Amino acid sequence: MNAHISTRLFVLGASLFSASAFAGDAISQTTKQPINLTAIGMFLLFVLMTLGITYWAASRTKTTSDFYTAGGGITGFQNGLAIAGDYMSAATLLGLTAMMYTRGVDAYIYMIAFFVGWPVILFLMAERLRNLGKFTFADITAYRLNQSKVRTMAAVSSLMVVCFYLVAQMVGAGQLIKLLFGLDYGIALVLVGALMMV
Repeated sequence: MNAHISTRLFVLGASLFSASAFAGDAISQTTKQPINLTAIGMFLLFVLMTLGITYWAASRTKTTSDFYTAGGGITGFQNGLAIAGDYMSAATLLGLTAMMYTRGVDAYIYMIAFFVGWPVILFLMAERLRNLGKFTFADITAYRLNQSKVRTMAAVSSLMVVCFYLVAQMVGAGQLIKLLFGLDYGIALVLVGALMMV
């Protein structure tokens, strides 16, 4: 059973890598820049700080509540930084820019949906989720309906969305590493994938 799951995960990972590799060629018309040691130093400092925070947080995570809500100890400012980090990503910048290019001003409606959705979730759902002791919509739905089917559907749909998101993230990060270090795009993509797995 585990070998079967491992094989499927390997095939999924290989298909994501190939999709990222092919997508990177479409925007690979960057000119080679001289190596900027200051930019490389700042990049490495940022990566080391991120890995340090990840290690620190992982050592403190013991329960489901710790994982999803940091045990309820997150301030509003920290939560705002986390949300900003989610939306200031390569996938967002590439995706929204491409949507603006292809759809024009109508793409603003899609961008506004982010900001309209936050108060709706805050006022209508957040307190109910907390009172139920649940963390995701899949938890609530599984509580009411057939748990195995709901969790399977939630996992499959989440993986489909995350795969598309991950391709855009890897293309953006691969291009950044390629430009910053002067590496080949394929090598940069492997380095980004290794960092993401950590």
